[in-house]
Amino acid sequence: MPKTIVLYTSTGCPLCARYRAMFDEQGHVFEERNTTEEPAYRDELASMGVMVTPAVVIDDRAVPGFRPNTVAELLAS
Repeated sequence: MPKTIVLYTSTGCPLCARYRAMFDEQGHVFEERNTTEEPAYRDELASMGVMVTPAVVIDDRAVPGFRPNTVAELLAS
């Protein structure tokens, strides 16, 4: 069963762009939520205890910052 992936980004964030490219290259379907364009997304992150972008939420697990190895492990499990 495919996992739900949400990528929280901010405008001009180079690490956010790296996550986008990584997901695209690996063929993962994901939803991007830009916190600069929609400030309510910052509140969503804060409710999970996350205050940085990029942040990836896979199913119900939040991964703050750029941690591609952790993200890969969650996607593989």
